[in-house]
Amino acid sequence: MSNRVAIVDLGSNSCRMSIFEIDEESYRPVYEVKQNVRLAEGMTGQRRLTEASVERAISCLRQFVRQGALHDVAEWMPVATAALRQAENGDDVKARIERDTGLRFRVLTGEEEARYGFFGVVNTMPLHHAVIFDIGGASSEIAIMRNRALVRAASLPYGALNLREMFGRFGEQTCVKMASDCAAEALHDHTWVQEGELLPLIGLGGTARALAKLYLAETHRKTPRLHGFELPASYVDVKLKQLQQMSVTKRRKMKGIAKHRAEIITTGLAVLATFVRTLKPPSLFVSRCGIREGLLFERLLGTVQPVVPSVLEFSVRNFQRHFRIDRAAAGAVADMAMRLSAQLASRLNLDASDRMVLWTAAQLEGAGAFVHPERWRDHAAYLILHSDLYGLRPMEWQLVAQVVRFDHRDPRAKKLSLLLRLSRWLALELGIEPHEVSRIKGGEIQIETSRRLQDIAEDTADAKVAEDLRKALQITCTFRESGSAVLRSAP
Repeated sequence: MSNRVAIVDLGSNSCRMSIFEIDEESYRPVYEVKQNVRLAEGMTGQRRLTEASVERAISCLRQFVRQGALHDVAEWMPVATAALRQAENGDDVKARIERDTGLRFRVLTGEEEARYGFFGVVNTMPLHHAVIFDIGGASSEIAIMRNRALVRAASLPYGALNLREMFGRFGEQTCVKMASDCAAEALHDHTWVQEGELLPLIGLGGTARALAKLYLAETHRKTPRLHGFELPASYVDVKLKQLQQMSVTKRRKMKGIAKHRAEIITTGLAVLATFVRTLKPPSLFVSRCGIREGLLFERLLGTVQPVVPSVLEFSVRNFQRHFRIDRAAAGAVADMAMRLSAQLASRLNLDASDRMVLWTAAQLEGAGAFVHPERWRDHAAYLILHSDLYGLRPMEWQLVAQVVRFDHRDPRAKKLSLLLRLSRWLALELGIEPHEVSRIKGGEIQIETSRRLQDIAEDTADAKVAEDLRKALQITCTFRESGSAVLRSAP
């Protein structure tokens, strides 16, 4: 029996579907698709969805249903947001869409939309305090998160698409100003938003993603993933001023702006710039997870407040289930790595981030064998960089992959990869328990064990790690039958 769930988000500008395979509190992404249906296009004024926009939505959803059947979907979770919520003919359109597609839609309230966006963020990002926003086509949601709990949430009736339709006829400069004024007035009705002053901003939706892509292109930077990417909040106003001076045709040619977003990006940024001026955040983070992921975690965890205790640990366990990593072996290496890194922290200048990267690498390195036992480290590094893994910043995830691959081009990666090799050698090849590492002083590590290990150690697969440790970290390794093994600083 299939355990695949399709979550459909019919928005004001785009329609998206994500298919997940769910099993025992874990999930695996199977398929994702998006179409730009512009459901809210032409709704301004009479507040009615047009025939053309409804036909586009139905055509898109019929295609989604066919794709879902091909992927053996057993359960559908379709939701709709601002366009159906705000339209005077929303109920009639909903009934027609359901009749023509067979899908039964749940129309989210503004607060529900913000709440699911929060669930999508809190379960996939390591931040504990932030203001979360989602600038859609016909509404913008904003929520305050403190200690990973939702404090307040609201929906503003303005988005990038309807603001463009409301004010686009007045010219670009005036349009942007009027859009900003509308956003400021709507924020004024929610005075509690000021409680989020000086907190980081986390942006969902196309406007935030487009801004991050523009920043990456302009600064010639690369990131292994856009989710969790951080950029200065001051860039919002700078880029808005630049883009509103350009024609839509010229914006369509810019790297980072999709053609369908070129016309509405300035009104979306006008709303975002208003948030930045009001809240004065130190930085802006981008989240690729939102409503659909929020719905997924609610379905997966089955609780009123579907928030995982630790984003990193949950994500690591989920990854291990996908790629059938032996958790006992991975745990043994990770425990040894934590023991050694704690004892060697001052000598090797290891901080909390280093130890977290090392722990994660130890837990995930076994994934490469799922692809093939040869070159398994390269396979594991690829899977780490290109799978749904959450709980670390983008550069930390990149470092995890370098450590697993034993990439020694970066000094930090080299140091951590040697510690990972040492941990793997001791825990797996020699069978030493962390508690047997009884004393570390300077460069000397004493391991008390009742077994004779000197001869065994020299014949193990990665016995060369001892020589590499001596050269790179000034640590040498010898064993004694008396129950201790000694690793001394090189002379």
